Amino acid sequence: MPAEEGLVGGQVRDGHAHEVVRAAEQPVTPLAAVALTVLVVNFRYVFYAFSFPLHLVKHPVAKAYAVYAVIDEAYAVNASLPEAERSAPRLLAMQIACESYWVGGGLVGVALGAALPAPIKGLEFALCALFTVLTLDAFRSPGELPSVLLAGAGAALALVLTPGLAMFTALLLFVGLLLVRHTLTTRRPAQETSDA
Repeated sequence: MPAEEGLVGGQVRDGHAHEVVRAAEQPVTPLAAVALTVLVVNFRYVFYAFSFPLHLVKHPVAKAYAVYAVIDEAYAVNASLPEAERSAPRLLAMQIACESYWVGGGLVGVALGAALPAPIKGLEFALCALFTVLTLDAFRSPGELPSVLLAGAGAALALVLTPGLAMFTALLLFVGLLLVRHTLTTRRPAQETSDA
């Protein structure tokens, strides 16, 4: 089992998809449900393609690797760089570093996990604690508070409306609510400038 975790982590570098792939190993999980969940969770990569600077990478093999290695961290770091500081070597080095720490960290985690004695009581709470801290950080930044409230509303509605498919329904509701919010916030400045 630990070796399988390392192999899955080496190819499925998205934490959400990794969990879905692990859930797919259960014989009761329908393949269509797994495929649909992975599609919904990873749909953000479609939008990454619009602004990720793959045009900088000229060599076909390097470009194929750059496409393969687009992950959230690489996108975020690249998006924060000024246009003048972007280059193919920098982009590829950053992606290689991201993949190395993802796969390397996963393998170190597997090795440490295998070396630990029987399950440590309470350790399963670590991932929940991580997301709790991230949520609290979002609450603290005033610009993200509406998104946090929309996520909470989507999750609450999903739990009431479709308890058996709550995660999937919550994701769809959250995306829909974010689209409505985006539409309303982009129209408001346009209306204010036309009124002035």
